[in-house]
Amino acid sequence: MDNKVEKIEGVSVFMPPVFPDDRGFFKEVVRISEIDKLLASNFSVQQMNHSRSVKNTLRGVHVAPWNKLIYVSSGKVQSVIVDCRKSSPTFGKYVSTILGEENRSALFVPTGCGNSYLVLSEEADYIYLTDAQWAPNLEKSFAWNDPEVKIEWQLEGEPVLSERDKVHSSFASVSF
Repeated sequence: MDNKVEKIEGVSVFMPPVFPDDRGFFKEVVRISEIDKLLASNFSVQQMNHSRSVKNTLRGVHVAPWNKLIYVSSGKVQSVIVDCRKSSPTFGKYVSTILGEENRSALFVPTGCGNSYLVLSEEADYIYLTDAQWAPNLEKSFAWNDPEVKIEWQLEGEPVLSERDKVHSSFASVSF
């Protein structure tokens, strides 16, 4: 059974235009008012995070009780979002998209969806805003290669994993 889907409710890609010139480019990444419309409430930024990773680093799959807005400022990643909301029609399904310098889009991930990414370039800078502050024991996680979800990674060889990401439990244990 293929678990990849084209769309998960609440997951949105924002692709405003890029304005290049001889100095470089200008881009409005996203307007918070667009996220507010999507949520029908306010996306109040509480924390901003920046992660730099090398090729074949695979981070996640982490499921958090907060919304995220993701932007890859340099490099290229395969971003995978897994629907972990039991009440959702796409529960257990995932979407995969490429983020980074080639398309310069931003990705919104709603509460209860698992977030993970694989670095495809030599290095990537992954930046994200959240509407709640991180605290211990709030996030849940499951294995990047869980046999129930069956994510199709664009992986070349073995992934570079954190100790935490090497010992995750199964998808069945993390739903919201």
